[in-house]
Amino acid sequence: METTQVFAKEQHIRRNNSHAIKSIAVGISTSIVLSAYFLLIKTYALENIFYLRAANIFILLGGIVTAERLCSSRIAHKIDYLKGIRIGTQVTLLATIPYVIFMYFTIKMDPAFMSYIQNNTNFGKFLTPLPACVAGIVTIEGVVSGFILTYVFMQYFKRK
Repeated sequence: METTQVFAKEQHIRRNNSHAIKSIAVGISTSIVLSAYFLLIKTYALENIFYLRAANIFILLGGIVTAERLCSSRIAHKIDYLKGIRIGTQVTLLATIPYVIFMYFTIKMDPAFMSYIQNNTNFGKFLTPLPACVAGIVTIEGVVSGFILTYVFMQYFKRK
């Protein structure tokens, strides 16, 4: 009886490690896609169009859904609720933090974009001309968006 329990526990640990590795890979991939998307719209001088920048939420949504599907059961794509929230949170943080670091250095190297943000966005007049302020706001937007998306889509993925 004891060896069966030990075997089941080892299987559970292996499965959890596999889920963690998958969510880390998806989070980093999502961060790379976010950065590449920003570079693409910046290359064509479209970074001033709000709706193109707002498309980041759909990229983040794609990362969260991909991670949830990779870590869910293969039959019905269902996952335990708290485990799904944890996976979505990991993907959100792993996608947002490297992207924010990328944005910090991008804004630091392009003061014209920083002045555009200050002059033309709702929160810009409250910012000091520091890239760290913009990076902080992008962090808050990304993390809150990811948490909300995770919560909403866990209703679809959760086991009953």
